[in-house]
Amino acid sequence: MFGKNDAEIQSLKLRISALEETAARQQQLIDQLLQATELQPSIPRSLMPRTSALHPEVLALLNDGKEIAAIKRHREITGAGLKEAKDAIDREKSQRGR
Repeated sequence: MFGKNDAEIQSLKLRISALEETAARQQQLIDQLLQATELQPSIPRSLMPRTSALHPEVLALLNDGKEIAAIKRHREITGAGLKEAKDAIDREKSQRGR
């Protein structure tokens, strides 16, 4: 398919080398721009670790399968009403895929 003879193989190696050099130069430029503008590189949301808005105690109860206790504890910590607390727990469960 590729590189049927030595000339083609050499041509492909040169092309790969040129592409690697171009990518390295582009990365250097990106790094310089980030430094000059004091920006941080962005990470796609799908690759970012998911964080929960719920208190760690509530999450621990959910992890133990204690949904009612989690709702109760969420209400105690936040002062939320029953519906608001249940909705928060349901949201967390749906984000976890449960």
